[in-house]
Amino acid sequence: MLVLRLIEGAAAGSVLAALFALAVRPTSRPAVAALAATVVSAMVVRAALGDQWRFGWWRSLPQLASRLERRTAAGRNLIVTAAELLAGGRDYVRDVVMVRATRMLEGIDPAPLFPLHRAAGALLIGVLMLVVSLLWTPELATVVVERSLVRPGAPALRRVEITVIPPSYSGMPSTTATNPSRIDALAASRIEIRVEAAATSVILETLGGSKVAERRDGAFYALLTAESDGFLAIEPRDSAGTPGARQLVGLAVTPDRPPRVTLTSPGRDLFFSKVPATVPVVVNAGDDLALASVRLRYTAVSGSGERFTFTERDVPLTVTAASPRSWVARGSWSLDQLGLTPGDLVVYRAVATDRRPGGAPVESESYVLEVVTPGAIAAEGFAADDQRDRYAVSQQMVILKTERLIARRPSIPSDSVSDAARQLAAEQRQVRAEFVFMMGGEVEDLAGETTGTLELNEVAEAESESDLLAGRLQNRGRVDMMRAIRSMSRASSALTEASLDQALRDERAALDNLMRAFARSRFILRALTQRERIDLERRLSGSLNLTAGLSGPAAAAMPDTRTSALRRLLADVASMASDDSLEASADRAAAAALALLRADASSDTLRNLAARVQDLARQARGRRGPAVRTQIDSLVREVSALVAASLPTGPRNAPLVETGLLEGALRDAVRQAGRRP
Repeated sequence: MLVLRLIEGAAAGSVLAALFALAVRPTSRPAVAALAATVVSAMVVRAALGDQWRFGWWRSLPQLASRLERRTAAGRNLIVTAAELLAGGRDYVRDVVMVRATRMLEGIDPAPLFPLHRAAGALLIGVLMLVVSLLWTPELATVVVERSLVRPGAPALRRVEITVIPPSYSGMPSTTATNPSRIDALAASRIEIRVEAAATSVILETLGGSKVAERRDGAFYALLTAESDGFLAIEPRDSAGTPGARQLVGLAVTPDRPPRVTLTSPGRDLFFSKVPATVPVVVNAGDDLALASVRLRYTAVSGSGERFTFTERDVPLTVTAASPRSWVARGSWSLDQLGLTPGDLVVYRAVATDRRPGGAPVESESYVLEVVTPGAIAAEGFAADDQRDRYAVSQQMVILKTERLIARRPSIPSDSVSDAARQLAAEQRQVRAEFVFMMGGEVEDLAGETTGTLELNEVAEAESESDLLAGRLQNRGRVDMMRAIRSMSRASSALTEASLDQALRDERAALDNLMRAFARSRFILRALTQRERIDLERRLSGSLNLTAGLSGPAAAAMPDTRTSALRRLLADVASMASDDSLEASADRAAAAALALLRADASSDTLRNLAARVQDLARQARGRRGPAVRTQIDSLVREVSALVAASLPTGPRNAPLVETGLLEGALRDAVRQAGRRP
């Protein structure tokens, strides 16, 4: 009866534990202990209190006799009578009753009287319900399985919990995953890692390197920032530094894309001889998360030469937000307030920003509004590109942008300052190239800057004697121009290194030299009288019989880092099938899988492949078998296919020189034959 009550208590406890797991869905180690305690408590309570819920029922012999009497017809109250007379004194009647009761009980089998099949069936149902509840909660099942399979004393991971906290500006909720194989995160998100492990320390390895997780409150914690696609390799270690089974988690980082802005109306270059009062404006903007502002910005340019004046303002717009990610801005641009005169230029564009802190504004394509004189046309003989310079790039503009960047430097991140400085360096090089082009190329031996002299090289001066006699060249103006160009070079170098103060001094020195060089008596820009055009009559008029073409041997392509990592992984995985030291080859294959992820962490295929290699290496340590060999062969075929797909195509054989000469002679002969009457 006691065994029967224990089985019934285990069945009831299993049912209660299953209901608890389904209702609460626990995912931690204390939850496993709570489920086990529920089952054990039910067994103890059922066995201790019995059917009548009275403690010590197994010591009451009359009650036991009464239960036995009710389950058999052979007793005829003899069992109950014997139990009652057991505590009395010895006499003839008591002895007779005891003898007869003993003989009767010796012929009774208690198993049919107290069958276990009902209790065993109830226990089976309770266990099935508990198993279903565990399968319904995979995280809890993983904890239970890992706790049962871990070798005592070996470092092992029990539970890995990863929480991804997106940046506050995104408005996205935090997500938590337990024992994931892959996590997705927005760029600049915080990744909090909590590891429960039977280990002394936990090493976390990423593309950026390795770090030791901090141990606190019986678990290990680490904090990362999502920057680019990669992986998380979590490895437990014991006090001797012996590593345990490593868990690999793929990391996919989604960048916060810049906003998209389009200037729908007017959306083209405008040329007016008479400026209208207003121009309607429509701007469409969108972003993957949320927009912060949309505006129309214009720069009014007036003046000429290096005496440009720039005025920047915004046009008021009314924004209609269809959603936080899509805006439409409309407004009316009052041109009569700008006071434009013939020759003035206005560069306008739409500008949009999102909520990302430090994010650079995104501009649409820029357009030009120009006030022209009636009948104005491009002058013949001007040796420059016909396309108008809509950005009004000049040395004065470079100085103005540098001053604005210096003013904004304390309020923006250092990397943004470096990026803006490099863009200014590109504009400075563009301005320098224009002046070098006007001079016909820079002469290196003119007017050495270190000497400070204004005299030119005698050889170069003699070659320019005709220009000197004709008054088309002045030494002083040419020296000033060369000094300006070299100051521009120094300013570009300083901007590249983000030395804004030094760059501003060099830019102003270049401007001063330009103003001196542009004086009326110093420098005269030569211009062609007519546009030079290619004479089409002279094309393809030479002899082809000695031409062999320009084809040469193609250079052999060098394999990239990804291909080299795939080759190494193929060799290490293949060695697992034949190497005598299976554990050493498994470690090499696991290290090669991490090297492959470092080479290309953005590919989902490679992340899955690396995870499979890690699992195979963990399974293959210390044992061989047909299943392991089958997995090795499958991985070898898969890696071989990836290596073959990544190899460059072999170069074609270069044609012989003699073949090219014969083809040239043939084309020459055919052409001559076609000219004969």
